[in-house]
Amino acid sequence: MSRYLTPSKIGLLALVALYCDSAVPNRAIIPTLSFVTSQLAPSTSLSADITPNKPESAASIENFTKLTANQISNVPGRSLLDLFLKKLWAIDSLDALHGFFHGLNSYLVSSSDQARDEVEIPSHRLLLSRVSPFGIFVRRAQLEFIRMQFHDTVHLWISFLAFRSPTEAVWRKRNPTVSNNPADANLHGLDLASNDRLKHLCYGSSIYNEDEQEKPSSEDVERVLEYHLDRLQRLGNRIPQDMKDKFSTTLSPSASTSNLVHFVSFFDAWRAGDYTGAFESLHRYFDYTTQTRDKSYYQYALLHMAILQADFGCFSEAIAAMNETIATARENQDVSCLNFSLSWLNHLSKAYPMEMKRAGYIAMVGSEKEGFDFLKSKAIETKTWNLLSSTLLSQTKLTLAAGDGIPEALEHLYQSSHLNMTHHINSNVGTQLLLQSSVYGRLGLTYLADAYCEILMDSYATTSPVEDAVRASCRRAYTATQSGMYEEATVFMGKVNPTLHRTLKLHQYHTSFSKLLRLKLDLRRRNFPAARYSLHQLESGASSEPELDFQTDLLEIQFLQAAGSFSAAFDKIEDSNHELRCENADVHQHIHLLVLKCLLLSRVGKPIRGFTMALRAAAVSYRAKLLPALWESVGAMANILSSLCEYGVARRLLDAVIPQALGGKDAALCAQLYLWQADALAGLAGQEAHGSNGQAALLSEAEGYIDRADYYFTKIQDIRGECDTLGKKATIARKRGDLKLAQDWAERYVTLYQEQFEHDPKGAVEFR
Repeated sequence: MSRYLTPSKIGLLALVALYCDSAVPNRAIIPTLSFVTSQLAPSTSLSADITPNKPESAASIENFTKLTANQISNVPGRSLLDLFLKKLWAIDSLDALHGFFHGLNSYLVSSSDQARDEVEIPSHRLLLSRVSPFGIFVRRAQLEFIRMQFHDTVHLWISFLAFRSPTEAVWRKRNPTVSNNPADANLHGLDLASNDRLKHLCYGSSIYNEDEQEKPSSEDVERVLEYHLDRLQRLGNRIPQDMKDKFSTTLSPSASTSNLVHFVSFFDAWRAGDYTGAFESLHRYFDYTTQTRDKSYYQYALLHMAILQADFGCFSEAIAAMNETIATARENQDVSCLNFSLSWLNHLSKAYPMEMKRAGYIAMVGSEKEGFDFLKSKAIETKTWNLLSSTLLSQTKLTLAAGDGIPEALEHLYQSSHLNMTHHINSNVGTQLLLQSSVYGRLGLTYLADAYCEILMDSYATTSPVEDAVRASCRRAYTATQSGMYEEATVFMGKVNPTLHRTLKLHQYHTSFSKLLRLKLDLRRRNFPAARYSLHQLESGASSEPELDFQTDLLEIQFLQAAGSFSAAFDKIEDSNHELRCENADVHQHIHLLVLKCLLLSRVGKPIRGFTMALRAAAVSYRAKLLPALWESVGAMANILSSLCEYGVARRLLDAVIPQALGGKDAALCAQLYLWQADALAGLAGQEAHGSNGQAALLSEAEGYIDRADYYFTKIQDIRGECDTLGKKATIARKRGDLKLAQDWAERYVTLYQEQFEHDPKGAVEFR
């Protein structure tokens, strides 16, 4: 493998020479220079905010032919292709190849301390400045050719012959007087046979050895490695298998291996969940780096080590490595690494508070707000806008979790969005859109929240981390499940292509989320054996996401209530509430548990004990602007008031929240609110005189609300809710004196009960 030179670069040098000789016409100057520049443009540094473009593959001879075929040169009667082929076929021996590179010096402006060779330079020739992009390319090509060993030079020559061979027919057609062996002038006049031993030793069985294909140079391989390394770090993608095969073929054992190969292998093994392989590759990379006695990046070795330990659940080792990273970054005065380490440590303490406390982590001195203010000030001082944007997003998460208010969260989001657009920080756009979706979801604007997830998947999926795209798909599937659109939820989950991420962590998240949706559907269909199996899988699964753990706890509480284990459900609520208090969890989760607790107390005949909890949940929801939680809390209060015979107050509360809840697209909540409203109206009807018009009107209105509740229960396939609506309809019909209609509703109740409780449901939707 050559260090820099390839046959395609010789073709680029020929194009540069034609341009300097004023042979390129005016209309072909821009396409020619653009073609050369696209092949020579260096990759963007990995530390930059701008995403590097995908490196171009080496140009083939067909690309050069297509560029020059239809261009008329400045030489009369000759096309640009004729002049280009003349340049290439003028290199008719290995000695001519040396002469070609030696003659490139005549295209450069002579330096002040270097005398020009005695070769006469044509007056029409354009000389390249030594510091211009083309001048640097020509100088480096000369230097790399001089440094090449003889073995590599011969390989370059033979590869050049194979690169040039497709144009032999065109060259012979336009130059009929050429020799029979135009490829190598040394063979001309020797009259060698096709199977001559000398020819076979020099070029193999054919002068154009088909096995001698153009191989990329070491620099080209490093550019490709940097591109894939950027995608591994920024997007979380793993290298496709076909690309791995190409790398293994290109990087032969005899070739000099770049240290980036070990770094790419580290990230690939890390994303695949290969703990041992990731450690081995990381040690190889930094052992290779320290051989050059360059220890300026030692803190980054410790940083990656800490992140790797935390990702595999070794938090004590991660804290030790991160503390060493902070100390080393301070010693080397690497402010960027120091700020990122502090930001990551603070994020870890929020994501896994219990694990970090058990590992002996002590949070930063002062409040979390002061810590974020410190990180933002340091990011502004060092102009690390990526860190500033990430800190603002982390501050948004803290604001939402603490319930400090939606306006402050939106302010941080808009500031981060401005930084992302101004400084082209594409890696943070996905997280920003997900947080905006969360904010609007808390405001009850479910349609707008779903729209932001759709924007992420349609417009920013290729520039955002794969984890954000997976979370957006799962969130859309969860929203569809809340509305009873299980087929659409299956489509959204199916859009997560396993070949896209190929990472163990995301695979576990996607699998756990699919089982979560499956468990929700089984509970609604009263399929207890399947629900018990799904719950067991979720509890024993490998997912370490706090969000999924909380949703699993909620569904377990619902399962215990549906099975009649009220004591076990109450104990589970208390345990979950204790864990949330220890973890200083999201206020939204606390409100959910409060509402579940008060509803459980109301269900077991102790509604008065749950009234204070419902009132507190409603107050906190109103202060934090958590509107879906507020609607559920107010509904729980109305249910408790109805059990205390305060039907009028319950009716007014439900009249206030039902219209807003309908826009939230939560079919289960809407159905329950309608059912509670029907209970309140039925209670008011019971206070009217028997047979009066007022009682009939209230019963008719209550039956209308029951029909609406039944519509939503049927939509989400909630068998328990459908049975409740049928039972209430039978009760109202009996109250009116219509015993035949009451008997019909009772028979439908029994039929539905037998179909769903005694047999497994048919046509189950699979969330894959």
